[in-house]
Amino acid sequence: MRLKMEYVTISKSEHDFLVTQAKRMKFISGYRPTLMEETDTGEYSITVSTMGIIDTLRYSKGIECIDLAIKDIREMQQVFWIFEPTEIYAGRTIEEILNEFFSEEDRKEILKDNLYGPVDLNEKFPVKEDIGSIAVEKTIKELLDEMVVFPDVVLSSYS
Repeated sequence: MRLKMEYVTISKSEHDFLVTQAKRMKFISGYRPTLMEETDTGEYSITVSTMGIIDTLRYSKGIECIDLAIKDIREMQQVFWIFEPTEIYAGRTIEEILNEFFSEEDRKEILKDNLYGPVDLNEKFPVKEDIGSIAVEKTIKELLDEMVVFPDVVLSSYS
């Protein structure tokens, strides 16, 4: 049985809203924060913690609480190239990134031979949305602003 593809046209604002909602859900799924409603004020609090250490604690009205927590977590990240200048990762520390993405042998080599370094957030790279699309220049800061869970790959010449 062949499925029929149907297309729906939505406005840019609806598209942006759906993308924002998807990012919020990815953040919640990735970090599993504690969300609480203060019954007296109607405000919400969100606590994001890693291994028992609180990364951020925010109070505000409605969904803004999640957006502020995402902003806090994003601002904690550093960006490094590893092995090659076009292999770019974001995380709190180089060690966190190495533990997430590299084998123990590779980690030792990277640290021993200094095969990593900081990345200028204003540096531009050609980025494709998918294989068939045209490359668009984006800064590392723009790419970082699209991310909500860390550590993660910011840019790779192999993807």
